Amino acid sequence: MRWIAALCVGSALALAGCSSPSTPSSQQAQMKTWVNQTGFGPVVGTLENDARSATQVLASGAGVNAAHTVCAVLLLDAENANNNLPTPNQNASMLLSKAYGDLGAAATSCYRAPKSTSAQRAFLKNRNRGLAFLVEGQATIEAALGTPISTSTTADNGSTAQ
Repeated sequence: MRWIAALCVGSALALAGCSSPSTPSSQQAQMKTWVNQTGFGPVVGTLENDARSATQVLASGAGVNAAHTVCAVLLLDAENANNNLPTPNQNASMLLSKAYGDLGAAATSCYRAPKSTSAQRAFLKNRNRGLAFLVEGQATIEAALGTPISTSTTADNGSTAQ
């Protein structure tokens, strides 16, 4: 019976040795594919623009309807971005998950912000934290790619990784 267990363990180790770990070039190729398939660069640009628009509308005192519109857009875009996870890089996935969660929380606070100073503070706190995680996640992806990512929201074909 022992020899069967030893044979099974030995076979498992031999098979594990046959599989090659992801090489840096294959990790880079996987990330490039993910960036292009998800439109990651324009997604980042859209979230940054949404956060900016929500901030401007709340600061202008434009009213509840205007605030609800920009808050809803921010929330929807954060949820859509979150649906693109995971990335091929575990650290990038974690950072982006936090970014999208915080931006979603900012959007939720944004709904109440026109009539609540505590909601305004929560919006700003969550927005700032979400944008910081977004920048960090983008930097992690750019490091994996070895190239910067365009966050333009007017890309011709959505392809952002070269």
